[in-house]
Amino acid sequence: ARSFAPAAASALAAFGADADDAATAAAGAALAFSQKPSGKSDKSFSFGVCRAAFLDALASLFGSWAPFLAAAAAADVASGKLASLRSRELNEALQYLGKGPNWRLVFDVFDQLRDAEDETPNAHVATTVLSVAGRRGELRRVRDVMDWMKKQGPGRSAPTAYTYTAYIQAVGAFGDWRDAFAAYRDLRDAGITPTSHTYSALIRAGAKGGKVGASAAAALVEDMRGDRLVPDVPVASALICAYGVLGQFQNAERMLHAAEAAVRARQAKAFESKDAGGSKKPQKPDARLYTEFLIASCRCGRPDAAARVFESEHFPRTTYTCTAAIKAYGECDMWQKAEELYVLMTRSGKSFAPTTITHTAMLSAYEKCGEWRRAVSLLQQLREAGSPPETHYNVTMSACGKAGEWREAETLLALMREDGATPSSVTFSVLIAAYGRGDREDKANISFKEMLDAGLKPDDYTFVGLMLAPATRGDLGTCMEIKRFMKNKHGVEPTVHVWNECVRAADACAAYETAVDIYQDMVKAGVEPNATTRELLTRVGKNGVEYYEDKRIAASFGTLVASLVGVAGMMAGRW
Repeated sequence: ARSFAPAAASALAAFGADADDAATAAAGAALAFSQKPSGKSDKSFSFGVCRAAFLDALASLFGSWAPFLAAAAAADVASGKLASLRSRELNEALQYLGKGPNWRLVFDVFDQLRDAEDETPNAHVATTVLSVAGRRGELRRVRDVMDWMKKQGPGRSAPTAYTYTAYIQAVGAFGDWRDAFAAYRDLRDAGITPTSHTYSALIRAGAKGGKVGASAAAALVEDMRGDRLVPDVPVASALICAYGVLGQFQNAERMLHAAEAAVRARQAKAFESKDAGGSKKPQKPDARLYTEFLIASCRCGRPDAAARVFESEHFPRTTYTCTAAIKAYGECDMWQKAEELYVLMTRSGKSFAPTTITHTAMLSAYEKCGEWRRAVSLLQQLREAGSPPETHYNVTMSACGKAGEWREAETLLALMREDGATPSSVTFSVLIAAYGRGDREDKANISFKEMLDAGLKPDDYTFVGLMLAPATRGDLGTCMEIKRFMKNKHGVEPTVHVWNECVRAADACAAYETAVDIYQDMVKAGVEPNATTRELLTRVGKNGVEYYEDKRIAASFGTLVASLVGVAGMMAGRW
């Protein structure tokens, strides 16, 4: 940096850098200039960016200097150096600062500017601050900045389409899809036209809100048509995600084909114009688009379609698409293909190396296909390579539990504790389910008490585990009692899985009419049936018809159950 200092100092002087800190500023400028993209002029790097770049570079090179450098950055803020920059340079400096370890200083600068009497920050600067807050999970600050911008009224500090987009992304990441849609309505009321980025962020926020939020997201297609906005790849990816939540496989597939056609059209246009100076580089298929389709296909109960698309020619193989494919193969009971792909990823180097999510997907594939020994073996390999997260233990314990190997699940819990991992409520729920499937109701109840003593909160899966053993032996009374106290004592609403266990218990004790009553009570409670409900009702109908000796009663009961199966299918939207 010193060798570049004279030239950098001259460059700094050309755009008005302070001279009182010339050595540091010059070194920072030299560093920034050496890293600038080709084709950009030196003046594209402001003093604020150079200064921040220099401090970050020192912090990365000399870790022990980090406290001193953080203090230096804070001193810059306190002295008003950054706040005194022109808006464009300030915006660049804040963007850079927001990406580094001292990102909280962005808020200090904004507060200085907001409290100044002369000139308030403009919309670009305020939007940058809001974006940094969103990326860092500072939701309170996100809302604070947006409220401040709205109070400024029309003018240089009023929210823009980019501001609303950043806000929607931030609240959507927190799962507050209703707030995201409220912001969209505010944008419309302000007469601002949303961009494709706005729609993409809004649709993704809606997809996180279950079927209600996903329905609102899918309805935005009409708004896009009104804005004459053709969905680009990010919007198409978001819509495919929403259609997956809604179980609308055909819509997801149509959106994929439309996006593929749009990409081919752009490639053809680029090819036609290459002689006139257009780009000759072909566009690669968008990995995120296909990842979303693979996930949506599995959600819609069509993992076969996901596997077929993954195996098609020119499919983009990345860590994300391969991980989604492993999940799809697991759903198709094709653990061998999942394993083959997983091994390929482990040997691929950095091109599409497996991540923690990939390991989880492979363990889940083994669990789904009943290959508990392979799951245990893979977990052992992961333990030898490092410290697996709690999730890996939970999935492997679940694989053992579903195979009736509750002793193996106990052993894994002991290993988990030995490795320093703390069991969560999910861990205990998985173990309770393992005991339930192994008809060890006593151990399930002991683990439930241990869970509560540890201060962990049970969920619906915990109570399903407690119901597994009594439901199998037809103890309907115990199952109904568990359903009551989970709500009255623990405040957990019975889900479809809990209701299903009650139906299964009624079927096991030949209380077929009671099973039908339980199902009807479930529907009245507003709980949506799933595929398991349909299977249980079908079995109840078959067993009930065989049970009743009077043919007229049997026929009447069979007709009733058949109609209920049809209604359950329509409610779930899959049959």
